[in-house]
Amino acid sequence: MIKITRKVYISRNYKKLDCGGSIARTDIETVMDRLGFVNIGLPQSVCHNGIYHGIKNYVSYRKALRSIRPGDMIVLQYPMKIGFDEICGVSHKKGAKIVCLIHDLSSFREKTLTPEEEICRLNQCDVLLTHNHRMREWLSSHGCRVKMIDYEIMDYIHGASGKAHEVVDRNYSLFYVGDLSPATYGYIYDLARIMPQRDIYLYGHSPSEDLLAELPNLHFEGFAKDTDLMKSHKGDFGLSWYGTSLDFGIGKIGEYMEYNNPHKISLYFRCNSPVVVWSKGGRAKFIKDNHLGICVDSLRNLESRLSMITADEYREMVGNVERVNERLKNGRYLEDVLQQAEQYLLKQT
Repeated sequence: MIKITRKVYISRNYKKLDCGGSIARTDIETVMDRLGFVNIGLPQSVCHNGIYHGIKNYVSYRKALRSIRPGDMIVLQYPMKIGFDEICGVSHKKGAKIVCLIHDLSSFREKTLTPEEEICRLNQCDVLLTHNHRMREWLSSHGCRVKMIDYEIMDYIHGASGKAHEVVDRNYSLFYVGDLSPATYGYIYDLARIMPQRDIYLYGHSPSEDLLAELPNLHFEGFAKDTDLMKSHKGDFGLSWYGTSLDFGIGKIGEYMEYNNPHKISLYFRCNSPVVVWSKGGRAKFIKDNHLGICVDSLRNLESRLSMITADEYREMVGNVERVNERLKNGRYLEDVLQQAEQYLLKQT
């Protein structure tokens, strides 16, 4: 039987803390601190300077290498720009175990690795924490031999949620948070055209002024911090859709959504709002099974689906979202998968 004597992670410098990737990673560090994990790198810091950023993260991982002990369970957040292979190698030589929490797959999204290169890298770990069953199946089909555990949804621990929306009428509105560029997310403007009676509230940057003027049901609310959105926002359903098409995920990001759990969905749940997602997306099963929103094959079908939702059904969705919200803000989903990973390692001989 393996004995785990210490649970550790490696912190780093972040250039900023107000974007999705940094929020997800720092939230994970906060949850691990609460669970008694030890940071064997340098203390977490925030500095935008590129030179400082690179030096600090290099020194942090070198410090971690010297601090690894036999019996350590080391949680790595993947991808790591430096040190991943060396940390895995040194850890196994010293009798430590690697639990790798995947944020993104470099071979799929950024194409900086081939699938073969990425699988070779991930096979150095002892446990992989994968987004969902689709990602797990994709990794397995490409040769990943490591124990994989799905975490249901990424926690979102900072910020205080406001009250859930009260149902005023059944003309449910939508809201979207993020990039509003027509070149990247043009479906937003196409959706407004085919649903002229539905209000769509936009929070973000780079909207098309011409299209906003053309489409009176689009309401640009400007940029808002996530913590402000949690307290108050307009819109009944959060829209999580990627790519340029109303029909399905087209393009590099759109296709990746079949395997990825967008952190934006966690933000919508922290806003106490049900969501609209692609029925073939990585998070659709969780949303459908827990009745947390609407799953559609195409946004062309959204109007008919919204028109069928009764006030009681919407209230039921909101009640379910509130329960998920409570777990998200307390880091329960990460806590659950880390416990599963530890139990798996303890059973290995």
